[in-house]
Amino acid sequence: MNTSSAQQKQWNIEEQKSEDVEQLCHALEINPLLAKVLCNRGYTDPSEAGAFLRKETGVFHDPFLLHDMEKAVVRIERAMEAHEKITIYGDYDADGVTATSILYLYLAECGADVHFYIPGRFDEGYGLNMAAIAHIAADGTQLIITVDTGVTAIEEAKAIADAGMDLVITDHHSCRETLPYAAAVINPHRQDDNYPFKDLAGVGVAFKLICALETYKIDTLTEQRSRVKRICFAYAELAAIGTIADVMPLRGENRLLVNIGLALMEQTKKPGIAALLDIPANASPGGGMRMVSTERSPISRQPQKKRKITSSMIAFSIAPRINAAGRIASASRAVELFLSSTAEEARNLAAALCDANTERKETENRIAEEAFLQVETEHDLSKEHILILAGEGWHHGVIGIVASRVTERYHLPSILFSFDQKDDIESPLDEGTGSGRSVDGFCMIDALNDCRDLLVRYGGHALAAGMTLTREKLPEFRRRMEARASIAFSEGVPPQTLTIDCETAFYDITLQTAQSLLQLEPFGIGNPQPLFCLCGAAIQSVTPLSGGKHTKLILEDPENCAIVREALLFGTKTEQFPFVSGDIVDVVYSMDISEFRGDTRVQMLLSDIRPHDADAAYAARQDTLYLQCVEGILPLSLHSQSPENDILPTRDDCRAVYVLLRAWTESGTKEFPCTYTQLAYHTHLGRCKVHLICDMFEETALILRKKSDSMGFTCKLDTTPGRKIDLNAAPLMMKLRQLYSSSGKEITLS
Repeated sequence: MNTSSAQQKQWNIEEQKSEDVEQLCHALEINPLLAKVLCNRGYTDPSEAGAFLRKETGVFHDPFLLHDMEKAVVRIERAMEAHEKITIYGDYDADGVTATSILYLYLAECGADVHFYIPGRFDEGYGLNMAAIAHIAADGTQLIITVDTGVTAIEEAKAIADAGMDLVITDHHSCRETLPYAAAVINPHRQDDNYPFKDLAGVGVAFKLICALETYKIDTLTEQRSRVKRICFAYAELAAIGTIADVMPLRGENRLLVNIGLALMEQTKKPGIAALLDIPANASPGGGMRMVSTERSPISRQPQKKRKITSSMIAFSIAPRINAAGRIASASRAVELFLSSTAEEARNLAAALCDANTERKETENRIAEEAFLQVETEHDLSKEHILILAGEGWHHGVIGIVASRVTERYHLPSILFSFDQKDDIESPLDEGTGSGRSVDGFCMIDALNDCRDLLVRYGGHALAAGMTLTREKLPEFRRRMEARASIAFSEGVPPQTLTIDCETAFYDITLQTAQSLLQLEPFGIGNPQPLFCLCGAAIQSVTPLSGGKHTKLILEDPENCAIVREALLFGTKTEQFPFVSGDIVDVVYSMDISEFRGDTRVQMLLSDIRPHDADAAYAARQDTLYLQCVEGILPLSLHSQSPENDILPTRDDCRAVYVLLRAWTESGTKEFPCTYTQLAYHTHLGRCKVHLICDMFEETALILRKKSDSMGFTCKLDTTPGRKIDLNAAPLMMKLRQLYSSSGKEITLS
C-alpha cells in the first residue's frame, strides 16, 4: 500500500448467500471465512468446493490440440535422429529462463546435441536479433527453438531461413496478423488455434512441447498418462516457478501444474531450486515466511523436512532473484543454476543471483525517486492521462519495475524510456529503450500498434509492453499516446478497486483460520489471495521496520483492549504514515502466518487503510470549518459548545504547534514531513485549528511549507537569530478577527 497514491482506492465487499455459506460449513466442516471465500470463487456446491480444496480440479489437455504441435515434434525428432545441433533461444525473464531450462534438460535427457542462447538485455534487447542469429548459424546450429519469444520476429525468421537453419517457435505473447516463417509456430493465441486453455505461460507452452515429444506415437491412453506423470515429476517445479513469476491466471491447467510443482518443491531433489529456497529471503510481503499446513498434495512424497512452499513465496522471494540475473547481469547464470548438478555449484550460483537482486533493488529505488520527482515537477496530473518519462542512463533492467511503481502510485499508464548518449553528446538518433505498464481501460499493445511507425521495435500485452524509439520521435510519441489515452479515459480513469471477500471481526483473525485458508493455494490471477476488511480498529502503536522503510502497527479492539493483532504495512515509510496512536481506522488485509524462532502466529498484511467512518466524518467537518474560515464564511456552528468547534487559535495553541514542529525539524535543521492529523493528535488541538495556525506560520515566514496533499506538508523552520514574529499581523489572523467581530468574540494573540 502506498499512502501517497493520487487516488483513493474503492472497496468492493463481496456478498454471499447465508444458506450457501452454512451449507459449505456443514458439509465440509470448514469455518465461515473459508466458506465465504469459496462462494466468492464460485464454489457453492459442496462437492465442487471440496474438489477445489483437495486440488482435484483441472486437467492436462492433449498437447497436440495446439496448432503446429505435430509439425514441431516431427522436426525436433528428425533433428535428434540426425544428431543436428539444436539451440534453444529464450527470453531473459523468469518465464523464459525456466522454459529454456526444462526444454534443455528434456532434450539433453533424450540425447540431443542441445545448447541454449539468451540475448543480453542491454546489448541485444528482447527477442531474436540479427547478430545473435549470425552467431548461432556460425556455430553450426541447424535448428533453433524459441521459448517465450519469437512470435513477432518476421524479419529475423527470414534471416534464419536464409542462413539455412530451421525454426520452431513456442511463445504465448500476442500474435500479429502475419506469423513468422517457421517449421512450426506454437502459440495458444494464434487466431487459428483451438487449444481449450489460452492462459499458458511461455514455460507452459514449452512444458506442453515436451509432453508432446514424450507421448508422440504412444497409442494407449494409460501409457500416455504415465508418460505425462513422469514429465510432471521431472519438470513441474520449474514450470510452476515460471508460471507464477509471469503472473499468469492460476486456474485450469495452470492451477494443476502449479499445485504439482509447489508440492514437489517441498522436498525438491533439484540442487538449483534447493539452493534458492535455502538462502534466507528478505522480509517482504509473503516472501520467505515458512508456513505450516496439514494439507498435502495428493502426489506429495514423504517429506524429509516439513516446509510449506506457497505461490507467495515464489512470487516475492524466488522469482525476483531469477529475474535479477537478466536485469543486472546475465540471465544465462539463472539457466546454469537450474542445470547445475551439484549442491556446491548451485549454492554459488544462487548466491550470485541474490547479490544481483540486492543491486537491482538499490538501483530500482534510486531510479524510482528520480521518476517520482519528474512526475511531480514536470507533469500536470490533472490534465495528463498517461505518464511518459525519460531519463539518461536509467538502467534498462529495472525501468519496467519502476514503471509498475509509477503506475501503482499515480494510477495512470506509464512508460519509462532510458536513453544512452554516445560520446556524451545528445543526438536525435539516440535510441531509447522503454518499458510500459497500464491500468484497466487502456490496452498498451493496441496503443503501440497505432504508433508503430514511430518505433524501432515493440511487443507485449494489454497491461505491459516494451519498445524502442529514437530521441527525435519522443515528442510525437508522447502526443499520440496522450491523445489515445485521453479518449480511453474520456469518462475518467477507472478507480483502483480492492475486491474484498468479506468483513471480519477481531476474533476471526486467528492462526487456525489463517492455516485453513492455505487450502485455497496457489494464489494468483483467477484465484487471488483472500482479502478481508476490519472496521473500527484502534491503532495502539506505530513502529518502523527496516529503518523506517516499512511500518508495523498494533491494532486493538476498542471494545476489548486485551485483544490486539499485529499488522504489517510494506512499502510505506513510517514518517509518511498519516495515522497516529489512538486513531480509529478501517483496514483491508490478508492473513499471513509468521514463524520466528519457534513462535508461530497470525499476522495481518495490509493492502489499504483509511479513517473509520466516524473519524472520517469528524475530519470532514473539520476540513469544512477550515475552508469556511479561509474563504471568509462565518461557520454556522460558531456558537456551538462542542469541543470540535473550538477553532479559534490562542497564543498557547500556537506555541504548542511551534514547539512540536521545532522538535520534529531538529530545531529547524532539516525538513520534516507531517500531517495535520499528527499535529492535532500530539497537541490535543482540532485539525482545523492546527491547519489555521500553520497557515499563519507560513504567512509570517516562520515556516517554509511544501504542500504534499490535503492532509499534510513538508516544512522547515526559519531559524534567523533574533527575528521576532507578530502573528497578529498575519493576513489570516486579520481575516479571522474581522470575520468574528460580529460574533462578540475577541481574537488577539498576546
